[in-house]
Amino acid sequence: MDHQNIELRHSISPEMFCRLREQVNFQKVSQRQAKKILENTSYICAVFYNNEPVGVTRLLFDYGTDAYITDVIVNPDYQGCGIGRLLIENVLNYIRQNVTDTKVVCSLYANQGKEDFYHRFGFEKLPNIKYGYGMVLDV
Repeated sequence: MDHQNIELRHSISPEMFCRLREQVNFQKVSQRQAKKILENTSYICAVFYNNEPVGVTRLLFDYGTDAYITDVIVNPDYQGCGIGRLLIENVLNYIRQNVTDTKVVCSLYANQGKEDFYHRFGFEKLPNIKYGYGMVLDV
């Protein structure tokens, strides 16, 4: 992979977002849903290689105390090339630049087997003493 042809963008079309989700077998969403998802995202980081999207992640952020990283997606053909690292580093830098006088709890769901990847950035597995157990509800 020629890293000179990598471009970071802070938007992605609904069509491209849907295509990336399908490439990694994420939950399918319609283009209408994707448009709404993207419009209601606090921050988007997309990696393009030769003008094609190869990775994306989204941040839901209250700009005070809580941030949630979601949809960390890297095209399987580009996994292991540093795209995921670039996405996470970019989002974490964005959080740090946009919070001044407090600590932010940043959370995410990690697919099984990907925990070590996130641990390199300082993420801790739950449950733990500091944050207890996480909980989830399908609505």
